[in-house]
Amino acid sequence: MAALGRSIWIDLDNAPHVPLFVPIIRHFRDSGINVIVTARDHAQTVELLRLKGLDGTFEVIGRHYGKSKLSKVRGLILRSLQLRSSIRKLQKAGADISVAVSHGSRSMALAARSLGMPILTMYDYEYTETSIFNRFSDKVLVPDGIPDEVLDEIGLAAAKRLKYPGLKEELYVSGFRPNKDFRRQFLQQNGTEDSSGLVLGLIRPPATTANYHAGGSEGLVDDVLELLLSADNTFTVIVPRSAEQGRQMADDLKTAGFQDTQYAILDDVVEGMDLVYAADLLISGGGTMNREAALLGTPVYSIFTGRQGSLDAEMERRGVIRFIRNGKDVGEIELKPKPKDLIVELPDDRVQRAVIEQIDRFLEIKQSI
Repeated sequence: MAALGRSIWIDLDNAPHVPLFVPIIRHFRDSGINVIVTARDHAQTVELLRLKGLDGTFEVIGRHYGKSKLSKVRGLILRSLQLRSSIRKLQKAGADISVAVSHGSRSMALAARSLGMPILTMYDYEYTETSIFNRFSDKVLVPDGIPDEVLDEIGLAAAKRLKYPGLKEELYVSGFRPNKDFRRQFLQQNGTEDSSGLVLGLIRPPATTANYHAGGSEGLVDDVLELLLSADNTFTVIVPRSAEQGRQMADDLKTAGFQDTQYAILDDVVEGMDLVYAADLLISGGGTMNREAALLGTPVYSIFTGRQGSLDAEMERRGVIRFIRNGKDVGEIELKPKPKDLIVELPDDRVQRAVIEQIDRFLEIKQSI
């Protein structure tokens, strides 16, 4: 941990939170503010932090305790107690925490509230379980694409609402500089040459342990894999949510008779945006990777079958994301290379500035007390 004193506490509950908060962590550390970082050992969260060069500057607390409702409740309570204990020790050692910040960490919300500290929560999918955030957070920061009537519906008090323009993924995509040689190197490492007309397809399976998981997505994964792995001149990269999911998919594909020269299942972390940028299409059961692809000019198809959030509805309306809702829709997926001369206009830093501004307000309030 860094030196104590005036501090911000950021909790990384899942892998997508790493690229989101790394620019924020670096900004405040460069500004002389101590940033306490805790991370749950789930998916590739810890590995991504190390890939981003933050090894030794965060504490791993808790893990995933199972996907049943009982296991989730037990895990929530246990990790909340673990976080509380760790942060309380830091407070006794001199950490003056101005605000606890996360993108949907329920365990942080409970721990921070029990310690009496201000809480700033972000979320961008309104139909997950939001009651803990809405009740215990001092402020909740959401995209302006979620209408107020929807926030009324899910019980977020108007006095707690803060909005930022655009998508949360803009925060870090704005600083992306593509590795032009990534595609060739990646394919070579996986035993394939980047031959003329080769289609590089990515599949991100649904998050089967998430609160928002809908079972219909799993059947669509099978149909999509059949399409991609039966196509000529196509190499498929599967980006599993966990090592266990990757092993299960490897067994299933082997049983189905597919050759491993046709696909790769990632078992090591890579620079996700370089992979998305290098791909010709993405098919995903989540949200973050879909929006990254849309911002980077990669055609994206969603196989998420849960209740559609406001951001996805708007992106579908604009044709930025195409939704695959049944087996018939799978046949509409276009397997073709992206244009070689594609020019992508990356977003500016408006989201990063908005998030930093809101955290600064908590720092100023604490400073004035």
